Order: sequence, then structure tokens, then C-alpha cells
Amino acid sequence: MNRLTAIGLASLVAYGLLIASKYTGVVSAAREDPVSRSTASDGVQAPSLDVAEVDPQPRSTAISMPAPMSRPEPARASAVAIEFRTSRDLKAFADALAARRSQLTADERYHLAKALEECQFATSLNEDLVAYGAKQRRQFLASLPVGDPLNAKRIAAYEAVDNTQRCARFQGTKISPKDVEDLFQEAAQQGDPRAQARILVAELNKSLNNQRTETGQNATQPRVTMDNLSQLIGLLETRDPEAMIIVGQFLAQSSVASQLRIGPNGEVPEPSAFLGAFSLVACDLGPDCTSLSREPQLACAYGGYCSSSSFEELYQNFLASPWAYSQAVRYRGMILTAINTQNWSLIGLQPPGTEKQRTSQ
Repeated sequence: MNRLTAIGLASLVAYGLLIASKYTGVVSAAREDPVSRSTASDGVQAPSLDVAEVDPQPRSTAISMPAPMSRPEPARASAVAIEFRTSRDLKAFADALAARRSQLTADERYHLAKALEECQFATSLNEDLVAYGAKQRRQFLASLPVGDPLNAKRIAAYEAVDNTQRCARFQGTKISPKDVEDLFQEAAQQGDPRAQARILVAELNKSLNNQRTETGQNATQPRVTMDNLSQLIGLLETRDPEAMIIVGQFLAQSSVASQLRIGPNGEVPEPSAFLGAFSLVACDLGPDCTSLSREPQLACAYGGYCSSSSFEELYQNFLASPWAYSQAVRYRGMILTAINTQNWSLIGLQPPGTEKQRTSQ
């Protein structure tokens, strides 16, 4: 698996950790195996980020990409996003897009890459995927309480997130990791902010880890460049919900969050609540909450919590403790104010003195 895909997948584990304490169980091979394999093989570790002393001299090459496209407000799921989310056969979905690859929009390229990435596990699974899926389903059914009135909803939710069905026809085929990376790169060059966020975060993680390796564990914290900060800010300025969550996942890593100073009092954010705040803001900006659409189904299938009418309700009543929710709501206000007023120091993305210099000019 290539580094971009591995680090991109590893960053998505952060959100999984948020819900791991609430329910357990394998949803499908697609949600667990690729992540565990990629993180083990690449040795990806959460980097430390020194935002307080941003290095004015770049230590890594800035990623050359066009300005990201802003999303209309409120953001709504596109036709291809809905098709990707609801398709029961991602092979057919991918084949239809690949047949006209040269004419694809950035949104279509992004979802073709996601379909191939999501089904990579199917190409390397030795066990018959249909039989594997049937075995998993039997185990899930056996875990349900007898006579529970929620069982029908839980079974429907399980089937909605079971990628062994969606990816079954990929078994016996090959998915080139480079092809997946190329699709994300092409989407990024067409201005897709989600693809740009994935690439930037992957490269930023790699750069910070390389700095740590080169300078030693006892050296000062690795730094990001002004260009990197500008790119992170630019992605948040698009108001794209999925790009926001990707950036939020990077900033909410424990070792990164510990270097941030947010709010008027310069406090250190609590990582899980900070991630929750970015998720809440993403849903504020995109009521469809496309990138979080699986979480209510996971909570229903594995946790028996099937009554949420919104992600915020799910987060407040099931995913977070009362304290974490109250913190996330407070952080949410800071993030929204930073976006609306462009006062990026509120979320630690402005080096000390920058605001003072700006206002004095």
C-alpha cells in the first residue's frame, strides 16, 4: 500500500477511536484490515507540531496545487457522492466511472479513488469474500438479543455498512495503489478540497516524522512552514465538510493538539473533544453530513443506539461524555468564529505576532 493511502487511512483511525469505546466488533474487512496492515507496515506515528514557532524557512517542499474550490452553502451531497454511498456494487460503480476517466470531474475522480481504496482489501483476501461475509453476518446475528424490538433496525444498519457485499466483485482483480494515488492527485489538481486535504495531511505527517528522525527524539519539536499553515487555512476557508474533518483529524492528534494554543486564553485543546468539534462544524456547514453518514449506522448496528436524528444528537447522547460534549460545543464556537472572521489564532493556526502585525499595518 502506498504511503499516501496508508497515512490517509491512518488519519481516519482517529475518528474510529472516538467511537471505539462505545461498541466493538468487525464491521467488515474493509474498515479494519487495510488500516491495521498499513499502519503496521509504514510505521506511521502521530507527529508533534510546533505551531508556536512556525519556521519561516521551509524545511519541506510546499505542495503545488491550485486554489481549492469552495462549496456552496449549505453543502449538499452530489449525485456521485450519493451513488457511492448507496451502491451495493462498488465494482459496477467504479467501472462506469473508469470507462470515461478522461472526462471525469474532480468530484467523480475523488469518489472513484475512494471506491477503489475502500475495496482494496477484497483483492488480497484469500478466503472467498461472499462466504466470509456470510460468516460475519451469522456471527453478528448471533450477538443480537433474542426478541429485541431493535433487531430489525440493527440488521438493516449492519447490512448498510457491510463492505463485503459492496466489494465482493473486486475479488480476483487487481487495484493498483498508484492508480488510487493518481486519482486523488488528479482530483486535487482540479481543485477538489477533500483530495487536497488528504494529500497535504499525508505529506505533513511524513515531513514532521522525517524531521523527528533527523533531529532525534530529544530535539525541539518539529515545525511546519508558513506555506503549510496557509494551505491548512485555505482548506478550512472552503467550508467543505469532508476537508474540514480531514484537517481536524490532523490537528486533533494528541501530539499535535498539545502544541496548539486556542481560544482567547491560549488553552490546549482536549484532543477527542477537538475532533468532535470539527465534526460538529462539518455538519453545521453540510447538513447532509456525508462524510459522517456511516457513524449512525455503526452505532445502531453495534451499539443498539438507533434513535439519533442528527450527528450532533448521536455525538451528545452516545459518542461523547457530557464533559466532552460541552468542550466540543465550546471549541465548535471557536472554529466557526475563526472561519467567519479569519482570526485563525483562535484555533492555533496563526503564529504569535502575526495578528499584531496585521492590525498595525
